[in-house]
Amino acid sequence: MTQERDGVSVPPEVQDAVRRCVAQSLVLELEEVQLGSRLIDDLGADSLDFVDIIFMLEQALDVPMRDTELSFLTRLDYGSPEVMQRGVLTPEVVARLEPWLPALRELPDRAQVTPAQMFSCITIESICLVASGRLQRKDAES
Repeated sequence: MTQERDGVSVPPEVQDAVRRCVAQSLVLELEEVQLGSRLIDDLGADSLDFVDIIFMLEQALDVPMRDTELSFLTRLDYGSPEVMQRGVLTPEVVARLEPWLPALRELPDRAQVTPAQMFSCITIESICLVASGRLQRKDAES
């Protein structure tokens, strides 16, 4: 069944591809990788695993993933007052991240989101949303 969030529909084949790539990269059983699974906290991924997953998804879905919203996380200038103030992300950055990091909405205080909390909010659903958005843009350009 196709899921939709914030205007991005996530077809079952994208969900399946993302779950397979994550399971393969992290040497997990497919059943362990669910949409709500947090990549770092629940599945034990690290930054190298994340890069591997992105490359695998590019091959599996035939869509570029390296310059997506996910790479935005690593390019944030955490020293900039537009990004961080007093050790937490600014409300503007949190608002920009929320559409594709739905787990941010579950945090008890979204006005006090640290970079560590932000990274812990990357879920399988987040990756599905980004991949589906990329596929939709690719289809629109064709």
